[in-house]
Amino acid sequence: MIKGDTVTNSCEEFGWLTKHGPFHDISCVTFARSLSPREALTRLGADSSGIEEVTFEEHQERTMEYIDSDNMRTSYVGALEVNGWTVLIQLWTGSIGLNELLLRSLSQSTEVVSIYRNLHASDYFVYAVDGEQITCFDQLVPGTRWGSDPDRLAGKMREVGLSWEGPGGDAPFPRSFALAKRITGLSFSEDMLSTRFLGAAVRDR
Repeated sequence: MIKGDTVTNSCEEFGWLTKHGPFHDISCVTFARSLSPREALTRLGADSSGIEEVTFEEHQERTMEYIDSDNMRTSYVGALEVNGWTVLIQLWTGSIGLNELLLRSLSQSTEVVSIYRNLHASDYFVYAVDGEQITCFDQLVPGTRWGSDPDRLAGKMREVGLSWEGPGGDAPFPRSFALAKRITGLSFSEDMLSTRFLGAAVRDR
């Protein structure tokens, strides 16, 4: 039985992500277990000599500097370590969550959760382990899932109010972060953005 306030709190905790800001339009936040930020960026194809320390504001500036105006994609990624996980932040792109090669490389011998947001298209949730996509779904229709074990996250999805069958219901984007918290133990918060990151351009294709 799910207590009513459990679902409500899951949504409210991550409601800040739905406000107009860097994560509102197009973004991708990825969690990689037991990798340092430098290891994670290197796995994604970053040149070790190009990895730099940046603030979140500088990360946003670099994102625009590396943007490809032909397809409005950027290859810049910021990374920080929190409690044994590296959090990778991409703005104006979603290359990790949507690129099978990057996802396979990043998740080798570990596990990865990736949440992709595109206000103009589809939003995806991806859970991968050791190079394999385990459970994936469109956040608007989480009842339709794919991967090698599409039902593995069933209980956790119900706990955070993501509809197990049928449409995703209200606020599927913050609820996806609540689901990520159930897996990683991390609460992605605005406070994390006040720390310094490692950032670099990665292979985005």
